[in-house]
Amino acid sequence: MGDELNVVMEYIEGETLGALVYRLGAAPDYARELYPALCDAVGELHAGFAMAGETSAPVIHRDLKPSNIIVTGANYTPDDGLTFSSLVIIDLGIARVWRDGADADTVKFGTRPYAPPEQYGFGQTSVRSDVYALGALLFFCLTGVGPKPGFDMREQCEARGIPTPLADVVCMSMALDPAKRFASAEALGRATRAAYDLSRPVRPPAPASVRTPASETVSTPQGLQNPAGLPRPAASVACGLLSRVPESLGRIWNTLVCFSLLVFFAGSHFAVFHPTGANQSYPTWLLIIEYFFFVDGLMVLMHFALLDKRRLRRRFALLDSYRGKKLAKLWLKALGVLLLCMIVIVAVANATGVVDTSAT
Repeated sequence: MGDELNVVMEYIEGETLGALVYRLGAAPDYARELYPALCDAVGELHAGFAMAGETSAPVIHRDLKPSNIIVTGANYTPDDGLTFSSLVIIDLGIARVWRDGADADTVKFGTRPYAPPEQYGFGQTSVRSDVYALGALLFFCLTGVGPKPGFDMREQCEARGIPTPLADVVCMSMALDPAKRFASAEALGRATRAAYDLSRPVRPPAPASVRTPASETVSTPQGLQNPAGLPRPAASVACGLLSRVPESLGRIWNTLVCFSLLVFFAGSHFAVFHPTGANQSYPTWLLIIEYFFFVDGLMVLMHFALLDKRRLRRRFALLDSYRGKKLAKLWLKALGVLLLCMIVIVAVANATGVVDTSAT
């Protein structure tokens, strides 16, 4: 009215994504339905808005973060998992329309953990800029914290125990080079849902087919589809193959592995209390250390690597946080400690004359 400017804003019921994750906790379940829905919503922005007869251009949000996502009716139950009623993206205050041929746009806007490098003067923001922010939001949903700018994303994912398939999605989304990211928000959503299926210890019944980016239906008996452009490392492939093995066979395999370990334990017991050959000249305490500590410890490590760990991962959250390279590093460290201890014990025994291993 007159010289007054009136701004009418819609009130959105619900809670922010940040408040939701704080209330329910961080978990891979967000990657099943809620996060792909968020990607679809961002995809609608990228489709653009135009009057009839006009050419639409993508709208880049440029400030996707937990406080700008409103979720209503969110709840979690063991039977239904994470459910929600609706999801709305708010605060388009610094959104812009993508311009063909532009070299850069307004810089130094956005929230640092969720803003890509090009948003700080390294080029024009595009659809892939929002893909970067979506990758950071996925990291937040899986861990409860935002990514640390300037630090290697693969290391951050491993440190937080993110399953390898989902970590692959996060790292590809947040690649420094926009050309190496997912080409669209919808592609990211499909990749995330597929990675979630790969990460589950036991896969639920899956549809007989999935949609590819080219709108072609591809039959997939297990409901798995390698998302376009998503790398499939050996750890992810192994996880997918193992999940197809019935757990009943896994239990039989574990029984055989445990039986093999017991056979080695029996052999160590016999070698200590019924020594033969050169072992007869060694004191009993040295044989106990050598066989019960070193040999049995080595056998435990080797047999643990052979176990089907799906049931163990569901029962022990700490074990579930060690996967892939992280588990391999822990295994090698334990092996190194065993070797170092044995070397020290033998060296001390030789130096003190308690036993002369050089004479054997």
